[in-house]
Amino acid sequence: MIFSIDHIVFAADAAESTDLRDSLAETGFQREEFTLEFPEIGATSESLSFASGGFVEFVVGSDRQLAPEVWFADTPRVIGLGFSSNDFAADTWWSSEPRAWVMNEDHLLPDGSRLTIHAAGPHEHSSEFYVFVMDRPDGRLQFSERTDGPRLNRLKFTGADADAWEKRLREWLRLPARKGALLAGQVELTFDAGDRPGVRISPVFDAGQNGSLPLSASAIELVARGGSGSASGAEDRER
Repeated sequence: MIFSIDHIVFAADAAESTDLRDSLAETGFQREEFTLEFPEIGATSESLSFASGGFVEFVVGSDRQLAPEVWFADTPRVIGLGFSSNDFAADTWWSSEPRAWVMNEDHLLPDGSRLTIHAAGPHEHSSEFYVFVMDRPDGRLQFSERTDGPRLNRLKFTGADADAWEKRLREWLRLPARKGALLAGQVELTFDAGDRPGVRISPVFDAGQNGSLPLSASAIELVARGGSGSASGAEDRER
């Protein structure tokens, strides 16, 4: 069963990654010793966790000749969305199909420990936006000890392809629906078609304040707990 949003992947240049991570840390996100190296695609990533154990991952292209151009052509923005599964085989029923991919990787973390990643996606990994499933057989997220700080409550999909993504997520992940939204555990996924090509994703977090961190044509939204679920004064960065 898909039981949670696992993590959100952002593409950014080095300065954008630093600025966004600094801003998130100031609002209660926890910096983690979780640097990952991806030499085959010329990229590295840094992460911060939030309440419930999920995390935001900022990927920077360290070698632009190797890094997928489609990820870094328009930054900063959400390029990937991971879902947590406690029944990986059942939830990746499409893994043998031609467009699907499976990842089995071992990484050495800064503290000397080793991390094994077991994940799969139902469509091309090197896409402008991609989704994937993480194998969490014990039902625990990467930072499950994290109980305080901002908490993800919504992911807003906007753009001309928003409706198509709703259909894909229903089909691939069999997510339940409630009042016009899809559900991944306690997180709502909403879809608003518009004239802008493609799709952009705005994560919305319950936090101790209202605010907005601009992304390319979307934003990371922070909402004071008990608020309406959308940050006031959000301004999208158009490029």
